[in-house]
Amino acid sequence: MAEYINGINPEILKWARERSGYTEETAAKSLNKDEAFIIECESGDRALTYVQLETLANKYKRPVAMFFFPDPPEEPDIIENIALRSSDVKKLNPKTLFLFRQAYSRQLSLMELNNEKNPSADLIYHDLQISSSHYHLNHQNTVELAEECRDYLNISVETQSNWENEKTALENWRYHIQEKGVFVFKDAFKDDLVDGFCLMHEVFPVIYLNNSRPSVRQIFTLIHELAHILVGRNGITPDITGSIKITSADLERFCNQFANEFLVPTNDFKKRVNFSEYDEEEIRKLAKFYNVSRPVILLKSINIGILPQKTYNQKVKLWANQYKSRKRNESINKGSGGGDYYNTHLTYLGYKYTNLAFEKYYQDLCSIEKLSDHLNVKVRNLENLEDRMLRKATRF
Repeated sequence: MAEYINGINPEILKWARERSGYTEETAAKSLNKDEAFIIECESGDRALTYVQLETLANKYKRPVAMFFFPDPPEEPDIIENIALRSSDVKKLNPKTLFLFRQAYSRQLSLMELNNEKNPSADLIYHDLQISSSHYHLNHQNTVELAEECRDYLNISVETQSNWENEKTALENWRYHIQEKGVFVFKDAFKDDLVDGFCLMHEVFPVIYLNNSRPSVRQIFTLIHELAHILVGRNGITPDITGSIKITSADLERFCNQFANEFLVPTNDFKKRVNFSEYDEEEIRKLAKFYNVSRPVILLKSINIGILPQKTYNQKVKLWANQYKSRKRNESINKGSGGGDYYNTHLTYLGYKYTNLAFEKYYQDLCSIEKLSDHLNVKVRNLENLEDRMLRKATRF
């Protein structure tokens, strides 16, 4: 018979569940119990077995030892600094809430690995800071800011259009932005409401992209979140249909306009557009040329007065539904075999961060156990991850 354990702090049980975004009901299901069981445990009226505690700790993504602390640990409430309505915060998937915590942890790792100094010589978030007073920028100022940012990254439209495909374009944008001091991570959010987010930091601002999204959508999200970082504000990119609402409408509008102008410069676009009414094939060709999504081209066409706003609303909803339907079919037809775990993990971490961690290890500035923690890989699997990293080293 399983033995119940003493010393669990019921206050931390409740704190960890709420911070992880789970209701009493969903937490109870992981133990094959009813909601009343969790309520009693969190009030101190019922004990847990070790197996039950371990199950909850794994679900909440917390160490078992934490539940024996006298008080909940101090950690920043990152979500409070994101301009979301409280009702929309409650809609976020627990995985997304965990990724916010993980992003903060990655910032701490970067501080430790780099002795609190960003390794990049040029820091875009210092050199191109945008004042909050610019939220109400007119179109011409947005054009100038986007052009200045592209010049800083040294990426011309010709270079952009010569990238082989959207996936290659995403890798290149990520590489060049990371070279200017902003680390970009990825993960499968398992959350249809969120395409990405960013966390500010005086030394290591980070961007997270939802790897479940198409590459073209990730590209837009990357530049949208870069705009947040230039303004110096944490940000979140909702899905394209706007299922969650940002309370700072002016800032969100600015970041969208900036991303659109950055990826498809107006002056260049006007030279290439050759339709005066909606033309699906031409929009597709332009999207392929710039390595962006069709909604980006459609929005640009609206911004310069070629198409009406209602066209954008209709088409975006249609394309979003088509994408969801395609993803459902792919999920149904997909076999049991997955991709290479280490390649996927390297994609999530990024080559720059992974290489940095291994460098510190080989310089005896980081133990193998700390390396394992920084990379979130078991010690015995580090060799496999390094192998994938070395294969990727020649990509850029």
